[in-house]
Amino acid sequence: GAVFTETIITSNEIITYANVLKALAPSQIQQRHLISAFEWFCGVLYPNLSRFFPVVLKHLFDNDIVEEDVFLKWGSDLSRNEFSADHSMISIDTLDLLKSYSAPFLNWLQEAEEESDGEEDVNEAAEDVDED
Repeated sequence: GAVFTETIITSNEIITYANVLKALAPSQIQQRHLISAFEWFCGVLYPNLSRFFPVVLKHLFDNDIVEEDVFLKWGSDLSRNEFSADHSMISIDTLDLLKSYSAPFLNWLQEAEEESDGEEDVNEAAEDVDED
């Protein structure tokens, strides 16, 4: 945690450094690495922040640092996958714990995506009716 401290949430450090984080993670794979970095930060460096990990994810989302699709793919992946290093600095149990804490955030994202998909379908149907 070079710029981040144990007060990452109460001090709004993600918001403060949002532009730096955006510059570090413009692609989806880099955004996945950013999530991994925060897994280590909240799960290993400051384990007392584990239960606040979803707040960190929400800040990354609200500040357009990590895309919705990246979170949804991360949430549906196994704790170890093709993005994982052979020798990790974080245990599978810790990763599983962080994912379990993150379930309400991921469910909220999924429901919001489903609602927006439903609205698009309704709008397309209304456009089809208007064209007739």
